[in-house]
Amino acid sequence: MPDDHMAVLKSLAIRPSPTIAPNIEPILSALLDVGYVTRGPDGWIATAQGCSVIERNRTVVGQPR
Repeated sequence: MPDDHMAVLKSLAIRPSPTIAPNIEPILSALLDVGYVTRGPDGWIATAQGCSVIERNRTVVGQPR
């Protein structure tokens, strides 16, 4: 996953966003297509599947990815 996609996904895992900047919409659309984000009552948020991707891509200090 590109770094910019991961950054948006991580941001939405931390806090839902009721609005998205226009320049982020293509990234959000790609994440939505694969099921990593959804639109809920509080706005855009990472799904459980998206959070799993974040967890798998975490870097542990002293260990390579």
